[in-house]
Amino acid sequence: MSRVTHAVSEEAAENASANYRYPFLKALTYPLFRRLLAAQIMFGFANWMNRLAVGFLVFDQTGSTFLTALSFAVQTAPGVVVAPIAGTISDRVDRRYLLAAASAMKGVVLVLLGLLVIGGVGAIWPVIALVAVGGIFTSFEMPSSQALVTDIVEKRDAVNGIALQSTATRAVGILGALAGGILIETVGGSTVFFVGAAVYGAGILIVLSLAAPPRRPVERSGRSVAGDVVDGLKVMSGLPTVRALLLMAIVVEILAFSFLSVMPVVAKDVLGVGAIGLGVLTTMAGVGSLIGSMGLVALSDYRRKGWLMLGVTLIYGLGILAFSGSNLFVLSLFIVAGIGAMAAAFDALQWTLLQLNVPDRMRGRAVGGWVFAIGFGWIGHLELGALGGLIGVQWALAINGGLVVLVALATVVFVPRLRQMES
Repeated sequence: MSRVTHAVSEEAAENASANYRYPFLKALTYPLFRRLLAAQIMFGFANWMNRLAVGFLVFDQTGSTFLTALSFAVQTAPGVVVAPIAGTISDRVDRRYLLAAASAMKGVVLVLLGLLVIGGVGAIWPVIALVAVGGIFTSFEMPSSQALVTDIVEKRDAVNGIALQSTATRAVGILGALAGGILIETVGGSTVFFVGAAVYGAGILIVLSLAAPPRRPVERSGRSVAGDVVDGLKVMSGLPTVRALLLMAIVVEILAFSFLSVMPVVAKDVLGVGAIGLGVLTTMAGVGSLIGSMGLVALSDYRRKGWLMLGVTLIYGLGILAFSGSNLFVLSLFIVAGIGAMAAAFDALQWTLLQLNVPDRMRGRAVGGWVFAIGFGWIGHLELGALGGLIGVQWALAINGGLVVLVALATVVFVPRLRQMES
């Protein structure tokens, strides 16, 4: 029996006897999904450590709200150019190896950041450049990892699988953010990057040990990569539901997700806390993300996903408004947890609905389209950084939060296709 046939038989047998007393865990009945999830937990831990360490490093070295926001912007900006290509490639090659290669390069970037800190950070631009390079490989990591989930689990379990994946990676992000803050305070920032690289290495080994997924629609169009990129963009832009989802992702990414880029500024200048305080704030965002993902797991069989996404967007904006007005550390922790919950739920709903509304052969490109959409987030990071420098970070957050609320309400009224969306 071949390795692939054995994997399919093992999975079929296990699913046939699956215990559905806990339907919110049904994706865990797939052996390949459990192993992929273990790898993604590793990557999630390293990513959250890296995110916190970069933001703290840039603000500590420069004291600039704008440059701190810029360090977040360059993590997503490459997706505008790279993501459509990355999504297409993930539909043409073995996604396991693409995920492993992209993750390996992100590990290399972390090692270089650690060496840069050891050597002494003079100009901040080499740090920004390395973070941007890491963002390029994230554009390959996301389509391959997300599409692997829907390769492994049955279509009816796709929402559950993606929600469980989001739950697990965000849960471990809690530990990653807290560990990053503690390591910065106790042994220095370089250690955070080296530990993150080592964790990435462990995740890569798990990915390379995966058997081939049983449900892998491979693109065999005979066209070049460029031809498939153009074809994918045409198909997705011609699907009204997909077009509406991607437009929503662009707007929310610019206005809402950018709040993370000024978290180091809020921690130091508004709340008066140091690296550990920043770590705790980021940890609470992770706790909220875990809660939001778990909530989506519980609602994975709820069909009216369009209304759910619009409700999540509305609460997301209200949370940012509340955060902008808080000067109390403890209160801010609870507010950030709520914001994190909405962010996690919004992302997971996007990943799921995009993949369910395109042909199976284009799932990688669908997630690539999402990475392309969030690539416009650099606009929000720079807007928030520049506005924060001019009128104060709290007023800048208030403006963005209020706009998110208005966008959610306007979408309910003027975009019926989104509110009617089901899965």
